[in-house]
Amino acid sequence: MEFSTKSLAFYIHESKDTIDIIGDILNDVGVYINDDSLKIDLKGGHVSDTKVEGLIEKDFKNIFSNRIYFYSETQLDSKQLLRLYDFAAAKGLLITIRSTNYMENRQAYDKPVAFISHDWKDKDKIARPLAEGLSKRLCSVWYDEYSLRVGDSLRESIEKGIREVEKCIVVLTKNYLNNHGWGKYEFDSIFTRERINKEKIIIPIWYGVKKEDIFKYSTSLPDTIALIWPSLKNKDEEQYKKEVEQLISKLHTALTGKSGVDY
Repeated sequence: MEFSTKSLAFYIHESKDTIDIIGDILNDVGVYINDDSLKIDLKGGHVSDTKVEGLIEKDFKNIFSNRIYFYSETQLDSKQLLRLYDFAAAKGLLITIRSTNYMENRQAYDKPVAFISHDWKDKDKIARPLAEGLSKRLCSVWYDEYSLRVGDSLRESIEKGIREVEKCIVVLTKNYLNNHGWGKYEFDSIFTRERINKEKIIIPIWYGVKKEDIFKYSTSLPDTIALIWPSLKNKDEEQYKKEVEQLISKLHTALTGKSGVDY
């Protein structure tokens, strides 16, 4: 009879309490093993208010492999790692702790899932947070600050990126719609791929634009369901960041077909 096993993985944001967070999870691992609500089709997740993300693989039965993966934004030293490994081993658990160095290396060598097309004026507010948020969810993207190297041909790199990814995230802002240089070149390349290959690869994100603006730029774009980047107007910084994280989680789901978990 065939059966599968359960493993656990957690993403932990940068924190001075990373060791304690991991220790608490190891102490309460039974909570995560036995919670049926966590048995979901999921490759990544995000929980901004608890600072911990839970990920559990698909089609689990009732057998736990005793293996737990931790992805931490905080770089732990060898003594801290040894302490945690010993603590887990005493409980009969096998753990793997991967730091930001691991994630950065993975980002550098993984084949990107999506290409982020944006105007440089929107880099700080939208494009970089998108790239970082997806990277933290272990979803590799083609983003100029990550993917371009000194000496690369910009045109060749962009074209290669657009050809090889599964989806293209297009950040539609007033800056982008008025960009008749590289922004327009990228969009035309993406649209050409859609038309030639007869596939839907564009995931639009709107910010500060209306349907009429989008229609003037491309008559077909308003028909594509878009995500709306939140505005800071009438809300505090904490609420804004929460809405950004929710959008990135929705985007992650659209890219990977996997849902997020909040608990």
